[in-house]
Amino acid sequence: MRKSHEIAADLNARMASLQAETDAAKREALAAEVENLTHELRDAQIEEQAQRALLNQRVLSPEEKKELKRFSITKFLREAASGNLTGFEAEMNEEARKELVGSGRSLEGVGIPAILMGVDFAQKRTGDYNNATDTGYGPEFKAITEWSYIEALKNAMVAAKAGARFIPGMQGNARIVKGGAASASWLTEESAASATKLAYTTVDMTPKRLQILAGYTMDLLKQSALPVERLIWDEIISAHAQSLDAAIFNGTGSSGQPTGILAAANVNSIAVGTNGGAITWAKLVQMETEVAADNGLFGSLAYVTNSKVAGDMKTIAKASNTAVFLMENGSANGYPVHVSNMIPSNLTKGSSSGVCSAAIFGNFNEVLVPQWGGLDFIVDPYSAKAKAVIEVTALAYHDVCVRRPAAFCKIVDLTTAA
Repeated sequence: MRKSHEIAADLNARMASLQAETDAAKREALAAEVENLTHELRDAQIEEQAQRALLNQRVLSPEEKKELKRFSITKFLREAASGNLTGFEAEMNEEARKELVGSGRSLEGVGIPAILMGVDFAQKRTGDYNNATDTGYGPEFKAITEWSYIEALKNAMVAAKAGARFIPGMQGNARIVKGGAASASWLTEESAASATKLAYTTVDMTPKRLQILAGYTMDLLKQSALPVERLIWDEIISAHAQSLDAAIFNGTGSSGQPTGILAAANVNSIAVGTNGGAITWAKLVQMETEVAADNGLFGSLAYVTNSKVAGDMKTIAKASNTAVFLMENGSANGYPVHVSNMIPSNLTKGSSSGVCSAAIFGNFNEVLVPQWGGLDFIVDPYSAKAKAVIEVTALAYHDVCVRRPAAFCKIVDLTTAA
């Protein structure tokens, strides 16, 4: 892939030529080149941001990776509650502080760095389960101890399964170019074409704070068994994934939220009826057609909707007396269907008040989810001390960028049987 500055130079030259050109055929060819270069520039900028994010993360030696597996979330939270981190957990807190400073932020509590979130944890404490071959004496624990936070987070996110791109390790704001459509016109002989100034905008990805709440008893945090460690991580990961999915699909763009697909400007939209209506085969195909008309029918294409609509799709026939339903074997119209209850079911259309659901179709590779730093923990041992519960608030910094809204189509007035 060419560098963004090389593409930008070509783009500027083609734009200058387009504005000066009077021949209709040449203008049409130049307009197509300008549009292609704009898409190439955008993709190059995203790729360079991702590469910078990877470079900003420390390159770990095998010895360092082995060392990172010593980290214990139970010890970390237990000591944070007493205000006295020690040993390796204290080292990771210092690493997290440095990491956030590089992103222009500061720790509000104690933290774990992004380098820890990307480590594959396996047999973290040798000797806990040292028999990895005999059934009943160790291998059962292997599957629950080999994982990384980031990979587990992506696996738990419906949007990531659909193809959204997760970019950890960001530093500073990221800016990408979005180009307006180029225009061309047919002219009679000796007619002069009018110069057209193409509109180009930029989109900034900036860190927005995501808050994850949990509570753990002191008795639980005193345990050091691997299943307890994984239980705590799983709870945090699950809440983290649900919140990111909610932002990707339904973020409002206000009150600190990113702008998700349903709220993004210029997403294709079709309606079912004055008061909404049930999903049909024709509407599923129309969603695909809208995206195809904008040359967006490539990449990671999928439908995403909630469980109510998905339930209807399993019982509504494509045509009468066929016994072939809208969704079969997890797909519809030749594309996978992902189900998330982060897709709203309380929308209003006409007299259908608060009961309408949404559905999205499109290329989910066009959704970017950057993350700045690791996790920032505020550990409160006081608010629920009578119950011996430690309240934990984990802060993560993300944004959502729907970089090509025309690659999506939405319906927001689906009524369902349930």
